[in-house]
Amino acid sequence: MKTNRKKTISQRQLIDAKLAPLLELRNINMPLDGWLKAIRGALGLTAAQLAKRMKLQTSDVLHLESREASKSATLSSLDRAAKALSCRLVWSIVPEKPYDSLSEIVEKRAKKLANRLVKDVDKTMKLEAQGISSEASRKQAEELAMELIRNGDSRIWEPMDGESND
Repeated sequence: MKTNRKKTISQRQLIDAKLAPLLELRNINMPLDGWLKAIRGALGLTAAQLAKRMKLQTSDVLHLESREASKSATLSSLDRAAKALSCRLVWSIVPEKPYDSLSEIVEKRAKKLANRLVKDVDKTMKLEAQGISSEASRKQAEELAMELIRNGDSRIWEPMDGESND
């Protein structure tokens, strides 16, 4: 199935705009025992009181808190607990530092691939005594990166130079 490149770029820009206010949240670490236990404690509720509000056993709430701390709780369970605490579960995926947008991630990947492709071609050309200057090589890589982005070239997501994901 072919993707609509203009739609992908437009969608990426819309999502970047929605994610922008959330970027500060990536600096906040989850409390050691998890948000659920921290919020419950800050509100002054016991596990038994939260269990009653959720119509569960106390052991179920303690188990949920443990699962959240180990990142194995379901979103559905956390959402239910948040509502019982008069709170709201907010869940998102945001770009890792140093990126401030999905567009920056795509741009970096495209530049990395473009540099590799231009370098490979330049190496072959130099073997044939047809190499180009480093400035011309840099400009070619920049142009190629923009073309890779414009065309939505999926090769930018292939592992490069021994990486697993970046």
